[in-house]
Amino acid sequence: MRKNQIKLMAAGMLVLALMTGCGSGDNNADEEISSMISIEMEDAEQNAGEKENQTNIEEGQESQANMKDKQESQANTKDDQTEANGQPQSAESTDDIEKELAAYRAEREQGTSSLGNYTMVQLPNEENYNYDVGDGSSYTSRFDSRELNEAFKAAGAYMKNTLNLDGDVWACIDPRMTAIYEDEDKGVADGYDADNIFLCEYNDNGNWQYLILVREKKGSDWKVLHHGSSYKME
Repeated sequence: MRKNQIKLMAAGMLVLALMTGCGSGDNNADEEISSMISIEMEDAEQNAGEKENQTNIEEGQESQANMKDKQESQANTKDDQTEANGQPQSAESTDDIEKELAAYRAEREQGTSSLGNYTMVQLPNEENYNYDVGDGSSYTSRFDSRELNEAFKAAGAYMKNTLNLDGDVWACIDPRMTAIYEDEDKGVADGYDADNIFLCEYNDNGNWQYLILVREKKGSDWKVLHHGSSYKME
């Protein structure tokens, strides 16, 4: 584009030169005009080059600014995810997670229905929630249906016989708890690997608590190791 502009300018000057030359018929005038054209073209090319360099500098600065914004955005996202995975959190983020959990649990409760001795549950869409709420329950895919049934059976018996509570036990949806599967520090479940840890949650008069079940190895019986609001050692 800039080269075309230079060519147009040169062409315009050439026309001017021809008109001036035809009018004067003076060789010295022709030489003077040619010199003026050459100087003007050099100036035009220099100005275009400077403008292009300035544009490149501005584009480079804009690119660096966009990269910095992207890096800051990724850092903020990573910080939010770290906070959700069992690390210290601000009061604001804690409140936000609790709101998401409450909304998910309310929707989950609406999706339950009874069929004989079975309770059918239509789980909410995790994509509608932030902070990985609900998504962490995918840890259940580590276990087959028999293992899941035995884990929930052990959790239900503990809730009724030890805690003296009536109600249902659910797969845990709190990302601050399901972080135990990736956390090197497994807190109260120290010494157990992820394939031998199972989480449940239950409602204790409006206060949601968690059960941490463990087993010695695949095929062993599940037992409740801990109940409370965190897997971290206090």
